[in-house]
Amino acid sequence: MTTHPTKLSHVHTAASLAQRRDALLAECALQRLALGVQTRQLLEPLTGGNLRHTLATRFKIPLMIGGAALGLLLVRPQRFLPLLRASGALLKHATTALPVVLALAQRFSKKQPPLEK
Repeated sequence: MTTHPTKLSHVHTAASLAQRRDALLAECALQRLALGVQTRQLLEPLTGGNLRHTLATRFKIPLMIGGAALGLLLVRPQRFLPLLRASGALLKHATTALPVVLALAQRFSKKQPPLEK
């Protein structure tokens, strides 16, 4: 004996499928909302004035120097490349001499107590 589906069983299955679909859509909407909230919370320190202020204070002078160097390179490459090589050599010498200069400055900045007789 085989059972044949009746019209009522088909309606019952369709209703349960529609209910499952609605439940899944509601669950997906809740997950999207939760993801949006978590994303905003993660990005909150980087949004608005904080990011602009941080980048402006940290990178203002290096960006100005880089922009000037790029401008000089584009406008006058024949004069700029020797200048770039010379500044690299000066920077190399300055980094090796900087600890000595700092040590001397620290030694002379210390206040010496007067000699007692």
